[in-house]
Amino acid sequence: MSETAEQYRQRLAGYVEGKDPLTIQRQTATQISTLIGGASVQQLTCRPSPGKWSVVEIVAHLAEDEMATSWRYRRMIEHDGGHLYGFDQDLWAQLGKYGTWSASEALELFRLLREANLRMLASLSPEQWEHSGEHAERGRLTVADLVRHMAAHDINHVKQIESLLEAGWQQDEAVQEQDAKNSSIEKINLTTSPCFTQQQLAESLRRTPIVLRELISALPDRAVAHHPGSRKWCIKEVLGHLSEEDKRDFVGRIEMMLHESEPCLNLNDQDEVARERHDCGKDIHELLDEFTTIRAASVRFVEQLSATDLQRGGMHPRIGLIRVRELLHEWVYHDLNHIRQIEGNAQSLLCNHLGNMRGFYTS
Repeated sequence: MSETAEQYRQRLAGYVEGKDPLTIQRQTATQISTLIGGASVQQLTCRPSPGKWSVVEIVAHLAEDEMATSWRYRRMIEHDGGHLYGFDQDLWAQLGKYGTWSASEALELFRLLREANLRMLASLSPEQWEHSGEHAERGRLTVADLVRHMAAHDINHVKQIESLLEAGWQQDEAVQEQDAKNSSIEKINLTTSPCFTQQQLAESLRRTPIVLRELISALPDRAVAHHPGSRKWCIKEVLGHLSEEDKRDFVGRIEMMLHESEPCLNLNDQDEVARERHDCGKDIHELLDEFTTIRAASVRFVEQLSATDLQRGGMHPRIGLIRVRELLHEWVYHDLNHIRQIEGNAQSLLCNHLGNMRGFYTS
């Protein structure tokens, strides 16, 4: 039987009975950081069951709940006795696309909001601590009541994170044991050990949009639209190419290899695709957002691949047999190649403005 709203309130109240709620709140971000520090991307993003949040989604919820609580504190202090509205946490999770967040950015947002609220609370007078609001679901709440509730809310979700990670560690151990058995049975002859683990490859792929956004957002419009040669792409076209490659040559090819036995893989005319996209006329931030969204879905796809999936293969028309594990490594290499290309585009524009110092960079 599921827990009633009253049972939930009583359970949370028990978490903070006889404890200092402010001390609890100060410790939460550090506790979560310690818990997730050694966890893999898979452990942080895997949902325990449909409709249940992953660890990353829980931390994102804590961050956005802290944002709502920030408004509630200030609402009560400014308008004593006013209305406090609830919110649909599942709708917020959907609108906020919690599943696309990284654990580090969710935790950092939570930490900053929490610190801001704690500074504000430290400045309140005894009278202000007793200011109240009429909550749509919980009735009358004082500032002090809300502080206790948020401390209990922290404990509840920290326990939830601990439980999910413990289950994740156990599952990983079971998978590793099964993978070891599969390897000894199948005796797959690999010429070299994988350079990166699956989790490391996924994390590298996840960080590419972050790196590109930091690099490109600082560039002027002239730089992102600059073509270093008559048949060379501008930075906007490189971003469009990265988005298309995720869908076509990486996720698309892997899906073919998973559904067929060593299928013949398609070749794409990259220049034709670039001409059809007309990226030169698009806004750079629109292209960054497109790539970020596509890459987030790609990373989730990579994280769900099994050990058996990594050994699946396909026939490339030019180079012969390739395997999923090799394609994942090439995906990261491909990212780094185009990051270098974007840097080169910017450098080619800067080169004409170096004066005599250009001699340092040309032979």
